Amino acid sequence: MKYNQNDLEEITRIFIKLADKLFEDKKINKDTYREITKRKKNFLKYIESNKRFN
Repeated sequence: MKYNQNDLEEITRIFIKLADKLFEDKKINKDTYREITKRKKNFLKYIESNKRFN
């Protein structure tokens, strides 16, 4: 199944919100939270930079 760029952006944003919720509820530790959000936010930055050039 192929996803378009908007779908991937939305899924990534939902995933970050989920990580925020899990961290607030103390279901994941601080290191895990940082690793998840760092990767996902970098992905969103990459998408934004791609939009500028296209």
